[in-house]
Amino acid sequence: MAGLELDHVFVFVDEAETKPKGGLVERLSALGLEPSFMRRHMGQGTANLCYALDNAYLELLHVVDEDELKASPLGRAGFAERANWRKTGASPFGISCRGALPGESWTYRNPDFPPGVSIAISVESDDPAMPFVFSSPGKAQPSEWTDGRAGRQQTAAGFTRLTIERLTLPRLPAAGGALDAFHRAGLIKELDIAEGEPELLIGLEPDRRLRLPSFMTV
Repeated sequence: MAGLELDHVFVFVDEAETKPKGGLVERLSALGLEPSFMRRHMGQGTANLCYALDNAYLELLHVVDEDELKASPLGRAGFAERANWRKTGASPFGISCRGALPGESWTYRNPDFPPGVSIAISVESDDPAMPFVFSSPGKAQPSEWTDGRAGRQQTAAGFTRLTIERLTLPRLPAAGGALDAFHRAGLIKELDIAEGEPELLIGLEPDRRLRLPSFMTV
């Protein structure tokens, strides 16, 4: 679909894993990846640590306030269940696009957003077993940001682009919905339907693949 681009991918992780000596930070550092920015999401109970590439970024999302999380409008999409995915079996993944979100959606406004800014969330995300799919309020890719958040992207390691190579789902996405549109537009290269733990295979171009949520290279 014209104008539809991958903005970022998130995965829920434990807060301790995002610390300087946390397991995931060290594992990603061993690959040459450098953290680009972090942010606290007020009114949502979460914070993140992000790794920007030229076209998109990888977001490690974690809970910092359980009560705030449970009170968030994102409860409609089972955000608390997603954060606790190891026990609930929910999908820990989120996929965000730049451009109009295809399919039916609902509107979310975070207290941190500037006036008039909101995001569209696919109704497919109402099922916690499916990824959290939404539009980004941003219009530019990290290589075009002017606020310094992207840092050097991942030029030191030689990685240029973030891609979704394969997404494993418990069932086929609805025809005409956001996930179906992402697949047809090439944002998701392959859909795999299988039972078991959710899995997302991302590409770090030109030559590395990373399996989420295990963060194992393949």
